[in-house]
Amino acid sequence: MDQNDLDDKAKLLAAARALLARGNTKFSIAMLCAEAGVERTAFREHFTGKAALLAALMAPPSSSAPEPAVAAPDAWLERRLRVFERALNTLEVKAETAARDQARAMAALEEKLLALGAAQASVPAETAVFVPQDAEDAIVSQETEAQQEDKAAPDFPPLEIAPTPLLSRAQMADVLQAARGKARPVPEAPGPRTGARLRWLAIGALSLMTLFLCAGLTLGDTARATSADLAGSGTTSRQVAPAGLARTIALADAGDAGARVALSVAYLRGADVKQDSIAAMRWSAAAARDGNPVAQYVLGTLYGQGIGVAADPVRALDLFNAAAAGGNLKAMHNLAIAYAEGLGTDKDEALAAEWFARAAARGYIDSAFDLGVLYERGLGVKQDLKQALKWYGIAAMAGDAPARERADFLKSQVSPAEAAFAADQARDFTPLPALVSANRLPAF
Repeated sequence: MDQNDLDDKAKLLAAARALLARGNTKFSIAMLCAEAGVERTAFREHFTGKAALLAALMAPPSSSAPEPAVAAPDAWLERRLRVFERALNTLEVKAETAARDQARAMAALEEKLLALGAAQASVPAETAVFVPQDAEDAIVSQETEAQQEDKAAPDFPPLEIAPTPLLSRAQMADVLQAARGKARPVPEAPGPRTGARLRWLAIGALSLMTLFLCAGLTLGDTARATSADLAGSGTTSRQVAPAGLARTIALADAGDAGARVALSVAYLRGADVKQDSIAAMRWSAAAARDGNPVAQYVLGTLYGQGIGVAADPVRALDLFNAAAAGGNLKAMHNLAIAYAEGLGTDKDEALAAEWFARAAARGYIDSAFDLGVLYERGLGVKQDLKQALKWYGIAAMAGDAPARERADFLKSQVSPAEAAFAADQARDFTPLPALVSANRLPAF
């Protein structure tokens, strides 16, 4: 390989790092070549595809020299079933959308508002109305000013009222009866009435206060959860403080990627909200568009398992690729499984071994076990029983029972010195530091 080829490869890797740093995880090969300033044929000379390029960005740990191969029982299928069972148990979902809860709450609020309006319409005109103190003071002030204006007016001589003759009861009844027969309703002439206007303002203020009170009581019912009832049937409804959830929703609406991931995981697990796989998919998709590795892993899992969305292994592979490039260990492990089993891509056991190695080197136990299986069987790597025994030992020290069984079996297949050497390597193993921000699951 001449110097020009090495320069082209370095330019391609530098251009890929620059695109990833800008948050562009879905760049095409043409975009990469344009960024690097090289021909597309130069890309094909160094990489088989985009996945190989991403794999080259993270240097895999070097493998040891090959050792004599021996036959070993097949544990691969059993291990795969166990890994998928864990994933299915972790992502078990029940769905009831929050949109339905809000719709029911708004419907109840509308019913209360209609009932309140009907109740106000049925109140008689002469019924006494409560007037707030501020409005009452204003009315008294207006009346006082009117009295002062009356006092300031010029005095007129008093009118002399003619004496009214006294009538008997019978005469008075006849007069009243005649008056009732001739009475007609006379419309009151409109005029400025400051006191009446203040009373209507007071009534409006009271109605507004009642509306806010009804809205608060109605919308408060939407923040409910269930907790364990140790003395009863097992579950009981309780009111929980909505502050954390409300703050997380507000941050998610404002574009905070961590809050969006937290909401997505909460909807998947049913934590403080009802389980809703569709809502989980939408929030994780919003955070994944922001380049969050945890959200990309969650969304890739949903596409891989068909939870809240139609199953799409190719889309899941792309998301696992992006999350793994961002440093997410679970995405590295799932990407290795996809290459090992041909999920959304062609089978590539060498790439599977590389991604298992990256995750295992950073302390991911499932990847350590699977890497041991590959070394034991010689899949994607040269068969090396000492390396297999080492990775089985690392997983066993972390509490993995199947790894302990495989390690006990392999000890009988190698010499005591080789077994001791592998055990020492497992004890001295120190995982590389993982990127905290790419693996931490945000909480409320």
